[in-house]
Amino acid sequence: MPYLTELAAVARKTSLEVIEVPGWETRGRGEMSDVRAVVCHHTATLNRTADMPSLDTLINGRPDLSGPLSHFGLSRSGKVYVIASGRCNHAGTVQNPSWGNSHSIGIEAEATGTDANWPEVQVAAFAQLCRVLVDHFGLSVAAVLGHKEVADPPGRKIDPNFDMAAFRGRVSALGGTRPPAPVPAPAPAPAMTAPVPSSSWPSWLPSLPWFEGESMNGAGTATPVAPRRASAVRKDALPVYLSGQALNVRRHLDALRDFRRDEFGAQPARPSEGHVQAVNALLATLRGPLRTVVERLDRASDAAQERPTKSRVGAALELKTRAHDLVRATERVWDFYFELFGQRQSAFGEWLDACDRITLDCYQHVFMHLGNERSIPAPPPFCYMRTGFSPATFRRGIPLRRLGRHLNPFPLVQLPYHRMVNPWTMGAILHEVSHNLQNELQLEQAVPSSIARKLRATGIPEPLTAVWVRWNREIFGDMVGCMLGGEAFVASLMDVIGRTPAQSFGYSPRSVHPTPYLRTFLSCELLQRMGFAERAAGFRRAWSRLYPSPRESALPPKLLATAPRAIPAVVEAVCFTPFAGLGGKALRDVIFFEPRHQAMIEEAGRRLAKGVDPGVVPERFLIGAVRAALNEGRADPDRLMRNFYAQLARR
Repeated sequence: MPYLTELAAVARKTSLEVIEVPGWETRGRGEMSDVRAVVCHHTATLNRTADMPSLDTLINGRPDLSGPLSHFGLSRSGKVYVIASGRCNHAGTVQNPSWGNSHSIGIEAEATGTDANWPEVQVAAFAQLCRVLVDHFGLSVAAVLGHKEVADPPGRKIDPNFDMAAFRGRVSALGGTRPPAPVPAPAPAPAMTAPVPSSSWPSWLPSLPWFEGESMNGAGTATPVAPRRASAVRKDALPVYLSGQALNVRRHLDALRDFRRDEFGAQPARPSEGHVQAVNALLATLRGPLRTVVERLDRASDAAQERPTKSRVGAALELKTRAHDLVRATERVWDFYFELFGQRQSAFGEWLDACDRITLDCYQHVFMHLGNERSIPAPPPFCYMRTGFSPATFRRGIPLRRLGRHLNPFPLVQLPYHRMVNPWTMGAILHEVSHNLQNELQLEQAVPSSIARKLRATGIPEPLTAVWVRWNREIFGDMVGCMLGGEAFVASLMDVIGRTPAQSFGYSPRSVHPTPYLRTFLSCELLQRMGFAERAAGFRRAWSRLYPSPRESALPPKLLATAPRAIPAVVEAVCFTPFAGLGGKALRDVIFFEPRHQAMIEEAGRRLAKGVDPGVVPERFLIGAVRAALNEGRADPDRLMRNFYAQLARR
């Protein structure tokens, strides 16, 4: 059976509004084998009010599953969206092959999956659509099944969350027939028993392997036919197999296509055109070698079909294996970015877009004040969400294991969900952006060299100097984060690294992270030199009260004893030393944060608490604004969180 291009016409046999999604006639994961069932689903979308918020996902898929995800989408108001005519990824693993993706039509109804009461207009539309489908394809109403009824193992799915027997009764009543019998148990293995025939089957039943020995006569009954000779089957099977291997790999290659920006929605949170183009350029480099192998496999398969010698068949199988290895490598990269881009269609898209705006503000501030002419690198950093405790970053141009050691095309900032829920802790964004800036400004060698020179000049012993140099990247992140965000960054840092004494005094000879206890004193030293002496002193007192006994810790005594001299030297080396990568300026000359900026932040916090425009302040300052509003108790945390993201979304 080809693509089901009559689906829109079938849907219009109802009284419902039918909307054809552009491209539906050719959309699918391949051709349908036939239609034996209609499988009903609900979308389980968090959005409780929009009419059809899941449409883009049904068309394009999710990070873990490629689209299309159904043939039809059914909105809360009863509108029918025709999404695809080919095979769709909707059923998954099923108890009976007749219910699988190749043999069933999928309908995804918009619903949370937790609300027990469905809109009557939607359920009525659901029943109408199922009725015209079973009539068109000559099915019994018993072939209208819930995903929860077909999924294997039983209990794996719960959709749709209404009584399917009652629903089938409603579908049946539309045709004036008796309600169907309960859902049948899964059929035995296909090789043993044929499915029950219906009026649409004669055109395809003889081609099924379990119907090898019979065909349908005009009366609709089985008529024995002469079995094919085993030798003939063996003779035909090998060329078909060889042809299929080349076909399968080529189709897999074609499926790993370029991304389009519009397939990730129309909202501002979707990836920028620059991000999409950068990923597509990476995919193009991966597809080149793969395409060459696939073309060789085509030729080898043709040669083996023409004369299936051992050497020719072996060559085809060898190329198939190589092609599959390359396909998997390409697919890993494709899936990685599909997941990242797909997050922008979720309920957290606005949050991630807000984080992007903060990272871009940091880049703009730094690059606009360099001592030399340099363009802001593009594409800018791209934020995505993960569960877990710590944020992370992946710099532009470094080989990533998850990309098969290919170069990362733009900076990635990974943010834990719990930080995004508490935006006053998002000084982490400023820290992670700073890691990227160290590379973008060609300071990855200059900064550790500067630290080493300054510490040696201060008289710090060489073994201890080596420790501080090893910590240079994390120190740089803290220093630049402090200069970008001011006292709110230091408070956010203390939120993160303030743990048990054993953890905060923790020291590892090989770690690239400074001992947490010392990190706060580094930031306080810089904050004092930025003009916030009183605030820096307050942070020092609080930190010392939290950890009053450093000499009783496991910190190396010499490291602890020399820290009062080393800390000012390190701050001087990183923040107040001119670098060629900055056009001969020091970082403190490039990044401005002064007491007047803190006053702007506090005023923005008062406005933010009221839900009004916080004023013309840089995006990065809103982290300090929401923290100031929280500390002053100006609004409850949930309201502050919502206002924070809402104000960034308006920019």
